[in-house]
Amino acid sequence: MRIVIAKKLLSSVGGSEAQARALARALHERHHEVTLVGLRPAWRRPGIPAEVYAAPSGPVEVFIDGVRYLFIPARFGWLGSAIDGIFPTALVDEEQLGHALAGADVVHAIAREWATPLERAARAADAAFVETPLVHPGQRLSGHSAAELARYRRDDAILALTNWEADWYRLRGVDHVHVTGIGPIISWLPEVPMDPATVLFVGRKERYKGYHALREAASIVWRSRPEVRFVAIGQDPWTARFLPRPRDERWVDRGVVTEEEKAEAYARATIFAMPSVHETFGHTYLEAWFAWRPVIAGDIPPLREVVRDHVDGLVVAQDPDAIARAVLALLGDPVRARRMGESGRFRLQEKWTWELVAERTERAYEAARKLSSEPPEDQTPEK
Repeated sequence: MRIVIAKKLLSSVGGSEAQARALARALHERHHEVTLVGLRPAWRRPGIPAEVYAAPSGPVEVFIDGVRYLFIPARFGWLGSAIDGIFPTALVDEEQLGHALAGADVVHAIAREWATPLERAARAADAAFVETPLVHPGQRLSGHSAAELARYRRDDAILALTNWEADWYRLRGVDHVHVTGIGPIISWLPEVPMDPATVLFVGRKERYKGYHALREAASIVWRSRPEVRFVAIGQDPWTARFLPRPRDERWVDRGVVTEEEKAEAYARATIFAMPSVHETFGHTYLEAWFAWRPVIAGDIPPLREVVRDHVDGLVVAQDPDAIARAVLALLGDPVRARRMGESGRFRLQEKWTWELVAERTERAYEAARKLSSEPPEDQTPEK
């Protein structure tokens, strides 16, 4: 199958960016011809090869791990690329996009970016159009507008990450929904000892992710367990410059790190905590389970489906007191914490390896291709 996966930003930082790259690799390993299409960025981003920036104007093609990457320019040159890289706009050069999709059997848009021009180009190329919208209902610009729902209904397939998300689409009249899940963006662990009392956070340091609530919870934890360390890894939001930095040496703030550094952080951590209130799935819980660590997750429907409360970890409200109680409960009962980490690891292996995700995605593509080749109901020839 000739597959085009489109993601506006194809850096190695960010959940949906990493998801697109990992899915492309997994499909390539299943012998599909896969192209990742993204924006030719205006400035350097982690994971994008140097030749993309050094090349003359126009699209740039590179191959990484056997997967073809095609970086295409935005309209209005560097300024258009800068705007499109920051805002939820669609300034992609549609002529270049059409060339990128030529010959594709399936066009798969991830995270709704460029969705409108991608849909037009996919129809023009006679390809099935598939979306993974990654909706966050209730969050601004998170995929639940009337126009977006109308597009989902037109799509040949919608790929949801959880059954809860799939039901959300179906309740709004969207057919052809398939649940695929995602896999962990980690494949190895260094041989380093686990710390006795380290709580790890990995993700954008946004309030909705639980970063600020975890900072407040740390002060509560230290009242009874002053030796506990908190390590936060991830990109700062633009508002970070206006907030005071924690000055306690037991709180360690790190920025974007390499995959090797991230793997070591998981291996050293005692607990993983990301008490998010807006999440489609939360692939970092899978990364923690890959390291056999218990997790503390936010108390929202999709996360309750992913993380079984008191089985693979603890599900808590985004409240500093509740988060602190969860941290202290896991640190105070190492045997229970270890069993939760083991349960999560087994759950990951049974449900969310990239091989399994790619297999489910492949079936969804096949269903989408079949649907796209059928004439509309009102044009079906009479028997």
